[in-house]
Order: sequence, then structure tokens, then C-alpha cells
Amino acid sequence: MRGGQLGVIVNVKDNTLGSEGFSLFSNAFSVLKASYASNHTEISDLVEDAEFDEHHSQEIIQRSQQALLSPIARLDQELSWLPELSDAQVNETVSLLKEGRVAELRKAIAFLPDSPKANVLAHLCGTNFADETLLQDLLRAWDDVDQISLLQFLNTRRQAAGFPRVERNQLAASINVLKSTHARSAALSVWRQDEPGKVMESLVEAEVEKDRASRIFAEFVREYDILSEPYLARISEAIDQQIELARQPSYQLEAVTSEIAELLQQWDDVNQPVQVFEQHQGHEEGRSKQIYEKLRSLCLELANERGEFRHAKRLSEALLHTFPELESVAEVLKGDVEALENLDEQRKQFSVLEPLVAACEAAKSQVPKLKSALQRSGFAPASRGAVKEIFAAFDNAAKAPGTGDAAFLVVRDLALFVNNDRDDPETAFRLIDGLITYPGAKPSQDLSSKLDEERSVLYRNWKMPELNRQSGSLGGMAKIVDEMLKYAKGNDRTELEQLKSRIERKQAGKKVKWLIYGGIAAVIGFFVISDELDRPTSQTSYQPTSTYHPSKPLQTTTNPSSNTTAETMPPVGQGLTLNRSQVRYCVFQGERLEAMRSITTTNYQISRFNGLIDDYNSRCSSYRYTSGVLSSVRREAQGKTTEFIADARRIVASW
Repeated sequence: MRGGQLGVIVNVKDNTLGSEGFSLFSNAFSVLKASYASNHTEISDLVEDAEFDEHHSQEIIQRSQQALLSPIARLDQELSWLPELSDAQVNETVSLLKEGRVAELRKAIAFLPDSPKANVLAHLCGTNFADETLLQDLLRAWDDVDQISLLQFLNTRRQAAGFPRVERNQLAASINVLKSTHARSAALSVWRQDEPGKVMESLVEAEVEKDRASRIFAEFVREYDILSEPYLARISEAIDQQIELARQPSYQLEAVTSEIAELLQQWDDVNQPVQVFEQHQGHEEGRSKQIYEKLRSLCLELANERGEFRHAKRLSEALLHTFPELESVAEVLKGDVEALENLDEQRKQFSVLEPLVAACEAAKSQVPKLKSALQRSGFAPASRGAVKEIFAAFDNAAKAPGTGDAAFLVVRDLALFVNNDRDDPETAFRLIDGLITYPGAKPSQDLSSKLDEERSVLYRNWKMPELNRQSGSLGGMAKIVDEMLKYAKGNDRTELEQLKSRIERKQAGKKVKWLIYGGIAAVIGFFVISDELDRPTSQTSYQPTSTYHPSKPLQTTTNPSSNTTAETMPPVGQGLTLNRSQVRYCVFQGERLEAMRSITTTNYQISRFNGLIDDYNSRCSSYRYTSGVLSSVRREAQGKTTEFIADARRIVASW
């Protein structure tokens, strides 16, 4: 909520509010100097005196006479004069009013009945003496107007003057008219203040906090609202113009959003009191809701169609700041601001990461050059060749605020591609090792742990073939094992230490040559980081309430007489060392599952398919294998696409 001086568009001082406020001096009793007990004859004499004095026009005098002589019209004049006061009190009050002795008048009326007090305060609303305190007094004066006492006073005076009695329903109707007149006068007084919105907001907030609001409070707010319509219409028109400018692609959005924010400020300066009142009544202010809907539509257009997240966020924040009283939209706006903030941050992050992503994508088609450059200078500030551009982009992105792990993940993705798709663990190792040893910003703890584990796996995958090649040399094997122990972890480290111990025992026994046959690969497997790539995923769809438990997946094998292409379903588990036929099952079954994905359409088929996926992942998501086995089996699979598709159709057809 904001108060303050109104802006350029809304300037109360430049507008004529009219003089339709309440005035005691325009009352017929004041014009003719009559009393409540004046009869027909006395009124006629008073008319002649008024005509002689010439203080009022003939038209006003005649109208005043008619008002006092007509029983119904007279009631309005009686209520809007100074009822329940003695002639002396009336004369004193009128004298103080005419002489402008407002301070004395305010003290004098403090002890008067509420009805004449309210009339005096409403009269003062049309003068330069009106302020927020006077307006509060007027609202309070209406709290305890005693209609019974007022009715008794009027009927007593009417009986003396020879006029018909006033009925209670007549009194109630006339009081309602007077309430509206006072509310109008009070609203006009607010608009004569230097900061009308601020004054009105203070009055409204004070009233809504009370257990019982003033009897004229609602009408007071409505009159204020009516008077605000011309100003709000001009602001709304200006907002529409800015919206049209914002939709022009070549227009400066910075200027438009600034102008709209200023217009919303001006709107809030005027309309805020009405919003607070409507919220207290359980409603939402209609014109503000329309402004919100127009501007939110612009926000969505800027964000979704033009990607202008920052400007859309600024407008959403301005709307939220202006219209918190619109409860149905406040939460929507909070969500908009949060979403746009995230999108804006992502846009900024992407702009920082874009050169790195482009460099890494380019490197995927030039792995030999990447490998050569990494062998020469590693992934470090001194990198050269094909790595230089990647490291420079990574360094810039890693240093940028708000990027978090993003830069590390982009390079890690390149390393996984090189290892899994190009079967080059050495190059992948050098990339991951460079990320771990990077001297600048560090990744999160979770990512650091993952990188450390992957470095260990990649180094082992790289060095395993070298260990096999050194199987006839105890010294060569010992050297490779020592190198592998540098990064080995867990069971791998235990196995390598056992192997090292055996080598040392052989060396101690002065065995010149010791051949370790192909069993090394069975002890220390060579495996891929398959939990990141090449893993089939479940197909998502509607699942029925009743759960279907799939049967054991079909174990596919070829002719038993042909052992070279046999498939053996591996046991359930992670990190197990699989033989060739088990690796073949994982590769071939993965191809079949991919073929099934596009032909499973019913919920039942999808349920069965997801069951196969779950079973596959429990056996084939992460495993070890002998060097060269996976690449060999993948080559076998390349010529069997037609068979895999046929198998997939047969399996789905059997459901």
C-alpha cells in the first residue's frame, strides 16, 4: 500500500469538484431565520423580512418558504438544521460559524446531541478548516443518533407550530437522505486535501479495525469512489496506451514497464482506500481487477511469447505491490513472480553457459583432437588446442554468480559421452580429473562425491587394458597396479592390493616370468558408467487403480547349439561382474525394450512394459565386464535390429 502526492495524471488541485456539499447556511431555517416552532403566519412575516434584507435571491427565499410550509419537505429541512437545540444554542452556533471561530465551535458542539453535531461537522467539511480529525468526528457523530429523542423533539415543535406529526418511517427515510448528503460532503472534503488518497486510506483503515463502523461509512467510501472515477479512467486509458506500446516489438520495454509501474502507483494512490474497504466486505474492487487482468495478460505474453522474463517479472511485482487486497490473485501473482524470477535466472545462467555448451557439443565430433590436447596439457588453465576453448568457457561459467554446478555438469556430460559412446575412458578421466582439481569454484558436496567416484571408475577402465598387456611382466604389472591404486576405492582397492601382494610374492621368489592368464579380467572388471547413459526408462501413462504384477520377463536365447550368440539372464544386483552371454542379454534386451516402447498403447500393455523395465534395471543398470566384451556385443547387436523388432512385436502380441 502506498500513499503520497498524486502524480501527473491525477491532480486534484486542477479539477473542480463542485459545491454540492452540505451547508447549514443554505437551509430554509437559516435563510428565513425561522425556528422549529414558527407557524404559517410567522413564516410569512419572515419571508417579507428576508425579501427586505436582500441577503438572498427571491428564488431562494420562495423555495425556502415552500420547504418549510410543506410537511414532507419541511422534515428534510428540520433534520438538516440544528434539531434538539434551544434557540440560544442555535444562535450561538450560527454566530460562531459565521465568524469563523472554528476552535470555539468545535469545543461548543462537543456536548451537543449527535444530530446537530453531525450537521455542524458536515458543514465544516465544505470549508478550509476540514481535516482528518474533523472527518473522523463526523463519522463518529452518526454512531449514536437517537431517533426516538429526535422524533419527540420534532413532533413537539410541529404541534406548537401547527404542522402534522412525523411518523417513524418518514423520519427513517429522511435520515437516510441526510446520511447520503453528509457522506457526499465528507468525500468532497477528502478530495480537497493535498493528499486525498492518503487521508482516505487512513480513515478507512481506522474504521475497518473497529467493532462497529460508522453508519455513514459505506456511503462515504462509495461517494469517494464515485468522485475518483474520472481520475481512474484517465489512468486506465494511459495504461492501455502503454500496453499497446509494449506489444510493438521495436519499442523499449524498459521505458514501458517504468511508465506502467508509475501509473500503478498513481492508481494505488487513488484507489487503495476502496480496495481496503472492499476487502473488508469480502469483495474485490472491480476496476482494480480489470487492470490486473489486462496487465497480467501482457506479462504472460512477454514471458511466453517473447521470453522477456525480466520485464514480465517487474510488471508482476508492481501488480502484487499494488493489489495485495485482491486475494484471489495475490497468490497467483506470488507464483508468477517466483516463476519469472527462476526463468530470468535460468536465462542469465544459460547465456553464461551457452559458449561452454557449444564448445562441448563441438568437441563430441572431434574426440581424437580432444584426446590429443588433453594428453599434452590436461584440462587446466594452461590447456591448449581443442581443450583451450572448452576450459576458457568453463572457467568463465564457473566463476559467474548463480550458476552452481551447471558448468561442472556440462563438462561432465562431455566426459560421459566420450566414455560411453566413444569407449575412451582415458579422455573422460582427464576431463573429470580436471574438474576435481580445478582451482576456482568448487561443485556441491554431492557432485564432488560423484565426480570422485567416476574418476576412480574411469581410471580403472583406462588402465585395465594396460594391465592385461603387462601380464607377462611382473615389474610392468606392479607399476600399473601402483598407478591404479592411486584412485581405487572400496572393493576395487581391496582386489588391487591382493593382486599387488601376489605379484610381490612372486617377485620375492625370484620368478623371472609369471603369466597371469585371462583370469585378471574376471577379478577386476572393466565397466561403463551406465547409470547416466544407455539406461532404458519407464514409459509414463495413466495407471489403473488395481495394480498388475507382471510375470517374470521372457528370457531370450538363441539356438542352444550356437553358444557364440547365447543370452543368459544375469542375477538381480548392482556392480556384478557379468560374462559375455549375460552382457549380451543386457544389450539385446535393451534393444527389444526400446522397440517395444513405440508399440505399447493400452494401459495393460504399458503396465506389462513397465514391469519389464523394472526387471531390466534391477539386473542391467550397473555391471562389470571383461575388457572388449561390451563393444563386441554391441557390434553383434548392430546387425540384429530386424530380429529385435520382431521379438518386441511377438512379446507385446502375447500380452
